[in-house]
Amino acid sequence: MAVSVTLLADHKGFVKPRANGDEYMVDALIDMGTYAAGGLVVSATSLGLSQITQVMVTGQDSVIAQVVPEVSATGAYESVSSFKLNVIIGTSGASEEGGSVDYGSVRVRVHGLL
Repeated sequence: MAVSVTLLADHKGFVKPRANGDEYMVDALIDMGTYAAGGLVVSATSLGLSQITQVMVTGQDSVIAQVVPEVSATGAYESVSSFKLNVIIGTSGASEEGGSVDYGSVRVRVHGLL
């Protein structure tokens, strides 16, 4: 499934990454659609960035399950140029394996480099 990413305007109406110290940050709305097995990979380029250093889920429009960015045991994301979102089932804590449920959209704030 193709990932649908919509960059969100900041308080000045700009829809692009903006400086935050020596990094850039961007807010985006990611349409989870019908979640695929193995997670939903979001590329840095879809956010206007070349590298990703931090991902925060700041909201979601569905309360069916919780959406979280996946990290390895060392704290690394999918790669320096992408991250993976996983759906966690609230009652069991298990990772969703995909299916036909529409998990809506999540709002993220992503820090990285241009």
